[in-house]
Amino acid sequence: MRETIIEATIEALCSVTNPRLFHTERGYQGAFFCALQRVLEEKGIVDGACILEMEYQKSGRHGTRQRPDIILHVPVEISDSAVTENNFAVWALKREAGTERAMEDFQKLDAMLDHLKYPLGFFINIASTSHHLEEYKGDFLDRLVAIAVNLRETTLVIKSARWLDGNLVEETIEVAL
Repeated sequence: MRETIIEATIEALCSVTNPRLFHTERGYQGAFFCALQRVLEEKGIVDGACILEMEYQKSGRHGTRQRPDIILHVPVEISDSAVTENNFAVWALKREAGTERAMEDFQKLDAMLDHLKYPLGFFINIASTSHHLEEYKGDFLDRLVAIAVNLRETTLVIKSARWLDGNLVEETIEVAL
């Protein structure tokens, strides 16, 4: 499922191309959420029990007060399981994040990966050419994917990165608009 979620994330990012959406984090996040929802439904991941939620407020029972931008999970109310079970992915989005702001989001992702046992976390840097994963020093190298998404005139550029076997692996996708 991990690779399918990564592929779905990239596919959803490829479909968010309106230049106006790159001017605000919230506008981009809303469009990305809708695109991701569609792709995950097409791939059979979001199926009624497993849902995608935006800015879900974690409470005391979760062991953290984080408000992640987007999560993919089966809610406790549906699964009747522990809050650390049936969590699949968490996304943090920032617009034009420099190193300091990126590291703040990586720390928030670390809390979600640690306390709630999310197996996969994404950092998406909107309107930027830097994903900042090479600067990450946390405990979850193998569970993070960082992506910079940027419009360059008539081309959408998506630069993704993740650590595999101790090596930073980067991939760049360019989509002509």
